[in-house]
Amino acid sequence: MKRNGVSRRDFMRTSAGAGMTLAAKPFLLEAQPRGEGGQAMAPSGGPVRFGMVGIGMEGSGVLDTSVRLPNAECVAACDLYDGRHTLANEIISGATGKTVPTTRRYQDLLDNKEIDCIVAAVPDHWHKQIIVDSCNAGKDVYCEKPMTHKVEEGFEIIDAAQRNNRIVQIGSQRRSSINFARAKQLISQGAIGEVHYVQAILGRNSPCGAWVYPPPPDLSPENLDWETWLGDAPKRPFDPIRFARWRAFRDYGEGLPGDLFVHTLTGIHYVMDLNAPPERAQTSGGLFHWKDGREFPDLMATLYDYPSLRVAVLMTQNAHEDEVTQFLGTRGIISVFGDGDHMTLAPQDDHDHDPCYYTSSYPAKMQAAYEKEWHLKHDPKPGEARPVEAEETYEYPPNYSESEEHLWNFFQSVRTRQPSVEDAVFGNNTSIGCHMANYSYFHKTAAIWDANARKITG
Repeated sequence: MKRNGVSRRDFMRTSAGAGMTLAAKPFLLEAQPRGEGGQAMAPSGGPVRFGMVGIGMEGSGVLDTSVRLPNAECVAACDLYDGRHTLANEIISGATGKTVPTTRRYQDLLDNKEIDCIVAAVPDHWHKQIIVDSCNAGKDVYCEKPMTHKVEEGFEIIDAAQRNNRIVQIGSQRRSSINFARAKQLISQGAIGEVHYVQAILGRNSPCGAWVYPPPPDLSPENLDWETWLGDAPKRPFDPIRFARWRAFRDYGEGLPGDLFVHTLTGIHYVMDLNAPPERAQTSGGLFHWKDGREFPDLMATLYDYPSLRVAVLMTQNAHEDEVTQFLGTRGIISVFGDGDHMTLAPQDDHDHDPCYYTSSYPAKMQAAYEKEWHLKHDPKPGEARPVEAEETYEYPPNYSESEEHLWNFFQSVRTRQPSVEDAVFGNNTSIGCHMANYSYFHKTAAIWDANARKITG
């Protein structure tokens, strides 16, 4: 006996009498147009000129994407490890045939009058200082996610951006994703009814996916400014493991929330028009497999409370699971897949398609009479049949990249002075959600956001 209604397959089968099923054809999503000639002009009349700070695993990709955009030009690069000076110019020359000056001091880039903006991809504990210093120096700034390492830093960043009238954009690319933009549009149009629950999952099952990164073989205190890299973190002897695997240590990173949750929360905040941090977060998790000295769990599941919405996020480094964010509505489910190329809409009609199974508790004669009456009332009449909606698939256009789109948006904001698509307020809200997940885990209690005090309480 069925106790959970009908499956989608059953629905499609039993609805055949109501009309033909629509064929499921993929829809090709459209990227935003690049405009005439694709050029974003800086005040000088040429492309927006940027200085790159941090050319590590993430920064190397950000730099490569940026220098291939027609609206941006790298003027100088900075990293505390000299080997990445070489890498920076390998990337830049490979795309442009040119090389740029390199330095260990990001302040040199802030003093450079040829530079319009800063693009930063550094460990989390350096985000606030570089963003604030950039704003105070009159530079716009793009900084990788999460925006902050500590809750109080977010409000310092917001103040610096507003006080100096600077563009700040946080690098969680889903704010520029055409998948999430389409999901937002569909939900606002009522395509899946009321949405009160969103769930997301992602699993990795490899050393690389668990941040077991190999430090550069030549790394030493001679070619790395270790003391500056530590910043405001506690002083420690030179440690290549902490340098390469900083995401695993609380002094420098935010673990799974800062590395992965933040992408999910960005997409959800964008789609659901959430303009504040979660009200409450409850985390369960543990360190089960990667017991290599790290300080963060390798599995975390967090339930977030927002007004009229609940969000469940599960991230693990103990098993592979393709990433998906699902918006569950009263009339369907939208699933945005993290493979980077498609989303689906599976409609539901929130009706019974057979007499309710509760009638199995009726005497046989009563049950038969009820079912007869039900079919007379609900079965389609001749000439009244309607097609049944099928699952819809939306796909990226060829060669589309969320990262490219997000960086393009930043450089356009620098040129036009139009607001950033992921400004400091937006970035702060998602960062606070990450901090709440960690607070709940490490304090073994629910994390409550106190908006008036601007702090997390237990």
